[in-house]
Amino acid sequence: MKQIKGILFDKDGTLMDFYSSWILVAKQLADHLLEKLDIANDGPAIKEDLLNSIGLHDNKVDPKGFLASGTTHDIFEAFVHVLLKAEVNQEKLDGLDHWITEELYRLTKANRDNLKPTADLPHLLEQLRRHGIKIGIATADDRDSTKFFLDKIGIQSYFDFIGTSDYYEKKPNPSMIQIFCEITNISTEEVAVAGDTIVDLQFAKNGSAGLAIGVLSGVSGAAELSGLADLIVDSVGDIVTENGGLIWQKKED
Repeated sequence: MKQIKGILFDKDGTLMDFYSSWILVAKQLADHLLEKLDIANDGPAIKEDLLNSIGLHDNKVDPKGFLASGTTHDIFEAFVHVLLKAEVNQEKLDGLDHWITEELYRLTKANRDNLKPTADLPHLLEQLRRHGIKIGIATADDRDSTKFFLDKIGIQSYFDFIGTSDYYEKKPNPSMIQIFCEITNISTEEVAVAGDTIVDLQFAKNGSAGLAIGVLSGVSGAAELSGLADLIVDSVGDIVTENGGLIWQKKED
């Protein structure tokens, strides 16, 4: 493994506590969608089908579902499939993709008090900066919602690259790794990728990243991540050790 000179973080479940916000937001999104479409009959049943279609079953999140690792467009397509099956008029679905994007951003802002970091991110990022590490984010979320979270926690200035699915190919396509490397002038083998899903770790492998770090602060367990992860940590806060070193340096020793 080459010396690590940059790190790409996933957002939800990795930097942001997934359960503090996304389950509530998903349920509110489904409620507001049913209101928008004026669906009175079978509303509760359709809501359950909508949530199941994106991998939310009661309050349990499927690590492979769209809520965990999909894009806004993935959520739109899953919802449309459910609504058409429920015989909702196609004309009512015109512009729904844009509406879901806007509504998710609005709900993110409305639930700002529920957006919690998974660790002391300012401390973590400051320590990485002291080691000369370039820092980026690669998320399935949209740009506006991502920047809203980074601004709320006060950490946007630490990032050399903000990769979101509305600007770049979605993970596990490796394009965000490649662009991060171009911007920071490092090679893919010098990049560590940290994420909480198999998609994040496959993204690391597809992009020939030097290190794939699985984190247990999100929707996946160690058994799910171990096949693709080079390292598994409880949270991104563990990337910096107690003595101020970096966890991959300890591995090399």
